[in-house]
Amino acid sequence: MTTTLSFASDAFEPVYGWFEDHAGVAVEVWGLEYDRPVALIAYCDGAEDEFGWADWVSAANEDPSDICGFFERLQIVAEDGVAAQLAAAFPGVFTADAAS
Repeated sequence: MTTTLSFASDAFEPVYGWFEDHAGVAVEVWGLEYDRPVALIAYCDGAEDEFGWADWVSAANEDPSDICGFFERLQIVAEDGVAAQLAAAFPGVFTADAAS
């Protein structure tokens, strides 16, 4: 099962670092508009894959993290256990969303 969490985009830098430090977790990070996911920003397919920027984000800007500023809120889709670890690592940052 997966859990969907949303959070303010200005909190993404430490969250991105957390994903880099926890290699192999399957996760997607989406930019939200009107509370709907519209653009895949970063992801990891799990196992041997490394967490990183989506290709379009890397191609769009020298500093891919600047893209996050285009979105007021971001959304993470992750396995339940990963979502629980994130919530514990960053208390008060995430809001649990209804499954999309």
